[in-house]
Amino acid sequence: MSSVHVTQPRVWVAAVLAGLVGGVGMGIVLHSTTNAMPLLGALYGQPTVVGGWLAHLFNSVVFALAFAAAVTLTPLRDYARSVATCAGLGVGYGALLGVVTGGLVLPVALNLVGATALPVPLWPVPGGSFAFGIFLAIGHLVYGLGLGAAFGVALAVLPTGAETETIAEH
Repeated sequence: MSSVHVTQPRVWVAAVLAGLVGGVGMGIVLHSTTNAMPLLGALYGQPTVVGGWLAHLFNSVVFALAFAAAVTLTPLRDYARSVATCAGLGVGYGALLGVVTGGLVLPVALNLVGATALPVPLWPVPGGSFAFGIFLAIGHLVYGLGLGAAFGVALAVLPTGAETETIAEH
């Protein structure tokens, strides 16, 4: 991918696809280990497994669009030259998301929707479990790895348009 040419629409398509790949991976981790999908759905007023999956995949795509902007419109573009480096950037991004969303956004959002009885134990909420935090962290790393790798692959295989620019020319 050292001379990958991308159009902005191609970047956004790659981001959406990569967000879904990363989101499915993370969702499988969370659903199979903690059954957290009803919790995620509750943030959108749908405390069900299906509501949780829809909310989670929506969030995954939104965060993937932010990732794509960061790795194509900032100096990080100098590192996004291969599938491996995109995957590494994705893991770092997933770790950052885990800290920000798991440590700040999720507790604030739960408080805003008035979630006092959660469908899964959430540490450090009284009565919660440390295991949820561990699986949330693992899930975010899986998301980042899937996101970054799929983004790198998508950029390499999606057809280029008539108007292209080199990432390095930004």
